[in-house]
Amino acid sequence: MNNFLKSIRSLTRRPASRPHRGSSSGFATLDEAVKLEEERMPHYEKSVYYPVRIGDVFQDRYRVLSKLGFGANSTVWFCRDLGQQSYVALKVCITSSSANREVEVFKHIATTRSKHSGASFVRTMQDSFEIKGPAGLHQCLVQEPLLASLHELQCTLTPKSLPEGMLKPALQQIFAGLHCLHSEAHVVHTDLQAKNIMIACPDPTVFEEWERAEQQEPSPRKVDGDRVIYKSREFVLRKYLRGIGRCMIADLGMARIGKQHDGFIQPEIYRAPEVMFCMPWGSAADIWNVGVMIWDLFEEGHMFSPGGDDRKLSNARVLGEMIALLGPPPRGFLRRADETLAYWNHEGKYYYIPDYSLEDCEVYLEGDNKRLFMSFMRKMLQWEPEKRATALKLLQDEWLNSPTEGS
Repeated sequence: MNNFLKSIRSLTRRPASRPHRGSSSGFATLDEAVKLEEERMPHYEKSVYYPVRIGDVFQDRYRVLSKLGFGANSTVWFCRDLGQQSYVALKVCITSSSANREVEVFKHIATTRSKHSGASFVRTMQDSFEIKGPAGLHQCLVQEPLLASLHELQCTLTPKSLPEGMLKPALQQIFAGLHCLHSEAHVVHTDLQAKNIMIACPDPTVFEEWERAEQQEPSPRKVDGDRVIYKSREFVLRKYLRGIGRCMIADLGMARIGKQHDGFIQPEIYRAPEVMFCMPWGSAADIWNVGVMIWDLFEEGHMFSPGGDDRKLSNARVLGEMIALLGPPPRGFLRRADETLAYWNHEGKYYYIPDYSLEDCEVYLEGDNKRLFMSFMRKMLQWEPEKRATALKLLQDEWLNSPTEGS
């Protein structure tokens, strides 16, 4: 019986087949000496990436059409599902000795069988499997293909800030998704940034155009020994604005299951105060994260500006900016962790605070609209996590639900 099970597992983990190579000519061959895409990632090791090629077929089902993107832990590919005759995104992770957290989180969310209206704003996993590569096993995730991230949309705008009429519905969808994650699945995302908020595409003809584009003008690539490194397919987002749909919370690779946790999370510019001070944290850390992300989207710049390799010095700079924007933290909050003594003395005094306020930094709004927006922001940007509004409360906020001028 054990031998039988091993043989079944070996079949499900077999490498991708290559019955169809796609275009074998007409593409630009790039200089093999110049680093491309994932090769530029810190600590890159080519052996841990699966050598995907356009034309590969995974699980006798998913045919690779083009490359969508890459990261430190995976590459993502645009594929055709030969079984369903539909398009999918295939995420192929690097080899790892530990269980894939993202798969675990997606499976956990699926077990909740949520009927929450916010569930439609959280990206799901359609399928998962493992394949065997030259250096070990690779976890693969199959998901709905999405159009672009909010960050990519923002980059097409002039100025590079989302207008109020675009920002409000996006935030309503993000908070609905977070309410589902926090209240039903008890999942903390921990990495909410514009790059991880994706835009769905309700127009399937967009993906048909993507497939034709690769056939007509194959992606540039470089050959590195026995593997090929492809340049991700570039899409002119403005061309596909007709296909913009709902916002979806994506990339749950850093998410945590449960209500309370400890340890470092979040990119430095989005890190909540309780995380900086090594205090326990929970879903309120996501709420802080969204508040800071909103500033990126709406104000065309980061709210905080950490810098340098020295964590203490970088934290000190950000904490000074936090005090300028939010006022000093309550003494009771500072007493929750000894880490705060590295930045405040026993009288609760801080060494340097910039001379500006949150209101000074907001440049697009005025009058009552600005007042309501500032109130909305302060519901998220609270030193004490228990005083931050929940995703549900933020969905009911007056500014978020107020009509936008000109709409």
